[in-house]
Amino acid sequence: MPMPMAVRAYFDRLSGPTKEIAEELARLIPARGPSLIATIASGAPCWSGHERVVSVVAYSRHCNLQFWSGARLASGFYGRIEGNGKALRHVKVHHLDDIDDELIDIIDCAIALDRG
Repeated sequence: MPMPMAVRAYFDRLSGPTKEIAEELARLIPARGPSLIATIASGAPCWSGHERVVSVVAYSRHCNLQFWSGARLASGFYGRIEGNGKALRHVKVHHLDDIDDELIDIIDCAIALDRG
């Protein structure tokens, strides 16, 4: 499914290494969850199934991969998932190398939670 124009515009405004990281995450998420729908939620690209699943938020030096049910995932990925929100948690991605097998597992678990 093509990326909606509003979501594409978010990535088009980025520059430098953060753009490369954000775009790689934007390729990875629908590859792992092809039924997820991309929209803008809380000002950032968000992929949703039954509920919001994951968002990509770009900052000047890193991207946050935000998991809307991250609190439910945190104990399985201790030290990788950060934050203390009631539900929303995040993983900081500073470099493309941070997009590793463990991060893919976190994404897969978030998608599975939404399906369940």
